[in-house]
Amino acid sequence: MSQLSHQMPLRLIGVNALLHFLVDGLCICCLYLTTADCEEMMTMYVTYNVLAFLTQPLTGWWADRMRQKHWMLLGAVLLLTLGVMTASIRMLFETPNIVQALLLIMSLLLGMGNSLFHVWGGKQTAIRTENDIRALGMFVSTGAFGLAIGGVFASWLLLYVFLLGIGVLAIVALKFAQGEAPYDAVFPADVKLWNGVWFIIVLIMFIVAGRAYVGDIFSCNIPRTTPLIFMLGAVSMLGKMAGGWIVKGIGMWKAVLLMVVGAIVCFIIMGKEMHVPVILAGLFFVNCTMPVTLYWANALLRGKEGLAFGLLAAALIPWHRFFMTAQSIVLILTALIFTILIEYGVLWMLKERRKKVLLSSIAINVLTNVPLNLYLHFIDGRNVNILIGEVVVFLVEAVWYWFFTRSFKQAVIYSFLCNAISFLIGILSVILFFAFSIFTSYHLYGDYL
Repeated sequence: MSQLSHQMPLRLIGVNALLHFLVDGLCICCLYLTTADCEEMMTMYVTYNVLAFLTQPLTGWWADRMRQKHWMLLGAVLLLTLGVMTASIRMLFETPNIVQALLLIMSLLLGMGNSLFHVWGGKQTAIRTENDIRALGMFVSTGAFGLAIGGVFASWLLLYVFLLGIGVLAIVALKFAQGEAPYDAVFPADVKLWNGVWFIIVLIMFIVAGRAYVGDIFSCNIPRTTPLIFMLGAVSMLGKMAGGWIVKGIGMWKAVLLMVVGAIVCFIIMGKEMHVPVILAGLFFVNCTMPVTLYWANALLRGKEGLAFGLLAAALIPWHRFFMTAQSIVLILTALIFTILIEYGVLWMLKERRKKVLLSSIAINVLTNVPLNLYLHFIDGRNVNILIGEVVVFLVEAVWYWFFTRSFKQAVIYSFLCNAISFLIGILSVILFFAFSIFTSYHLYGDYL
């Protein structure tokens, strides 16, 4: 691991960490200000988190391929600005359908802006410091405290202050990066990976998901009073920040052993006596492992740090909460997975073998299928809207495939066949499901009820 010896990387890391604090604080502040009740809050929370977390592998892959990385930061700032503007406009309306539509648009903009920023910052931090584990911890740590501040002090003034700060610091970050070597000159994105690396990456993702679950167990046992919310955010931030320094001080494996044993001891004690200091100590040890897993992923996916950051971020999403509180989201994600598989198979049967086209089909399905299904599930699922949505998706995907194939005819054929076949298979699946339900109901209960 390299030493943080140059002034410019230190300043850049500091700016990126402050940006992380402001971005996460802005997003949660905006969500809190614009949701009127618990049901509305859950819908927007789920929409935002699905896009903010699950799109990061795609935006991370994009960050690894981009030559001009500053456009990703500028895009994030633009999307967050539009999200705040949409939230402000939403306060002018009282019609439920219009309000829900604006809230959905706001969540989409905030989620995508958050996704772009995180992979940009994660990749830049890893590259500029040569994967220094202390720098990784400093960058990822501040988001937790930003969530605490944005949630507790949610106000329109704070929201606009956050947005102004993001704009100013984004300019500063881009100025710091001027004149430095391009990312690809440091770590090329097409570096060869050894066999078996993806198995280890998946294993690390499971570790990250398990850590998130354990962290939730610790934090959910603390009453949500304002001082304790601050303490949760501060302890999470300090744990992530301290993890890298502990590794630097005593070595990787001794540090990991200390963190794991410390968390286990706190968990055992917590099971008997619900002492707040013990819970906070356990949360601290759990968060100390955050820069460790990110360091491992970056080291394994050398040259693909954006993808590494995105994969671990996707593993952080609280699946257990979604499964318990949002069955519609489970259906949406299931539909997304099957759509990706079907359209990938259609392209393969059309003898399309170009890697960039096949991978792009996965990306465009996430970017079109998820927003469409969120709208149909939570706002207006009438047949006419389904038809309009399918037409819009067809046009968007045609433009998308043209960008990768540079053939208008081929792009239209790809988009039409992929969408038509996946749509028809979806209808057939619904018909078969209802037919099976009626058949089993009749034979089990003797009627159609």
